[in-house]
Amino acid sequence: MALIATELPEDRHDFIARHLRHYLEGFGASGKHFATLYLLSHGAVKLVLVIALWMNELWAYPVMIVVLAGFIGYQIYRFLLMHSIAMIFLSLFDLLVIALTWSEYHRQRASRSGA
Repeated sequence: MALIATELPEDRHDFIARHLRHYLEGFGASGKHFATLYLLSHGAVKLVLVIALWMNELWAYPVMIVVLAGFIGYQIYRFLLMHSIAMIFLSLFDLLVIALTWSEYHRQRASRSGA
């Protein structure tokens, strides 16, 4: 909220800015809203990438690894701020998925190159 507070006008008659400010204040105050949005976005991104992997799209393997590494970085940042053990468990699960994705990526590349 603090990052965009200076960007939103203080005009009480600005309908969009007033409602956006109200929503963001409620969002920042409630960990449940954040957790819901974060887990939904985390799952949606994974679902799209898993579908691409299922369709044998070779490009999806490194993208999956990079995206999950980004999620892990953010989860560790959130853990340092909030000390939520759930972020550690989610990061460990993502690390496992990265290891499995890396292994499968190398297997797929080897089988496609005929080696």
